[in-house]
Amino acid sequence: MKKKIGLLGGTFNPIHTGHLLLAESARDQFKLDKVLFIPTGNNPFKQSQEEISKEHRLKMVELAIAGNPYFEIMTYEIDQTGLTYTIDTVNKIKVLYPDSDLYFIAGADLMFEINLWKGADELLKAVNFITTFRPGYSHKKLDIRIRELKKIYGASISKLRTTEMDIASSDIRLRIRNGNSIRYLLPEAVENYIYMHQLYLSKT
Repeated sequence: MKKKIGLLGGTFNPIHTGHLLLAESARDQFKLDKVLFIPTGNNPFKQSQEEISKEHRLKMVELAIAGNPYFEIMTYEIDQTGLTYTIDTVNKIKVLYPDSDLYFIAGADLMFEINLWKGADELLKAVNFITTFRPGYSHKKLDIRIRELKKIYGASISKLRTTEMDIASSDIRLRIRNGNSIRYLLPEAVENYIYMHQLYLSKT
């Protein structure tokens, strides 16, 4: 029987409770053998975003997933020097796990922009997609989009049933700059790491 591997990519700037709940819900509902957390390296869509070093983002992911035996980190994108693209990462994973089915975990927003990604046609055929509702996207609108992608690309897309959490990394960064509490928005170990290294305290 093929193993089922979940893929959760993201800037993780910083990683928060919403990311963890998304990954665990997908693992549980789709009976995934493991979930790979893939911090982005140099994301072509987020070049202007305020961002801390790769090393800090990677360490926060390590702290966040510690203790969950089903969660692992893949540093392929972090290790690259140039721009990184999801299709290249997926092809790398297919080589590393040749006898596995891949499940790409993503929010609803990705479903509406994935056609702009490099190798979108290939990507939509290469993996199974697990998508979840996000505030700002109606369930009806998402269902229509899923049908479109299935018809045009022959994509495999399933909806995830999970508790909706409206947590954004950008909001966490703003709270830190404004001196507001971020408790319970992310794991305590990640919160402590942020304050220890004085991350996100300025816009520069």
